[in-house]
Amino acid sequence: MDLHLAANLALATAITLALIGIPLILILASRLWSSLPQNRPRHKHSSATITRPLTCTTTIFLGSGGHTAEMLQLVSGLDCTHYTPRHYVVGWDDDSSVEKVHRLEILLGAKSATNTEGQGAGSRSGTGTGPEAGAGAGVSADRLISDIKSSGSELAYTVHRIPRSRHVHQSMLTTPFTLAKSLLVAMPLIKRLTCLTKSEAHPNTEVGRPLSTDAAGRSRRSVLLMNGPGTCLALALAVIGARMAGVPDDQTPDLVFVESFARVKTLSLAGRLLYPLCDAFLVQWPGLVQRYPRSKYIGILV
Repeated sequence: MDLHLAANLALATAITLALIGIPLILILASRLWSSLPQNRPRHKHSSATITRPLTCTTTIFLGSGGHTAEMLQLVSGLDCTHYTPRHYVVGWDDDSSVEKVHRLEILLGAKSATNTEGQGAGSRSGTGTGPEAGAGAGVSADRLISDIKSSGSELAYTVHRIPRSRHVHQSMLTTPFTLAKSLLVAMPLIKRLTCLTKSEAHPNTEVGRPLSTDAAGRSRRSVLLMNGPGTCLALALAVIGARMAGVPDDQTPDLVFVESFARVKTLSLAGRLLYPLCDAFLVQWPGLVQRYPRSKYIGILV
């Protein structure tokens, strides 16, 4: 009798869990499906109604080594007066990338100031805009920050650190645990840095009034730039999680992945993982577009 009662209890428990779990799984799957870029709603208006925002909050992930070099080379070509503020995210132990960020930002600030004064033609001769160029080479990050602050200039950028999702030669069996640790740090960081408020996304819309057609058609004002390696997956998952949680589409950043120039025929591991998650997936070889239809080729970027 006790055995029969235990079997009935186990059956009742299983049915209860199924009744609760199956709808929950379906809801999460539905939210995930609607959060993917190919299924997200897009505001389609004529070009006359689309207004370019004054600034675009730009979050940039630096993956150390060659990843950092390529990304900073890409950032050096951006209009720093439009893509501001800039938030750099690096690994906890990646001091080298932090110093390169400060050097690049000093160059960007100097170039912006020179252009404002109308002397841009002479300032560019003989100097590069890469992270290794300029007077900041060989100077510590702390010294660079001190020089910026002592000059009275405001920092148009910030640097943040997160744990690595996977270390070199780390076993794939333990990777989910380090990825979870990185994701826990990435979620509040993404919310604070990249997710816009309603007033930021629609500055022409008064509080308490419905969105006008022009306001709803404004281009996105936040973007997350990535080029690998796997730690950027935590940042992308944090953005997808925000969309699943109900953050409006126009208040979350666009996910942009730039594949390495070295990837000629296939994508990198990070690229394969982020390919279905990114709003824009840029490759630097036209042949990859045929194999990966959602990717875009707009020329050699770095």
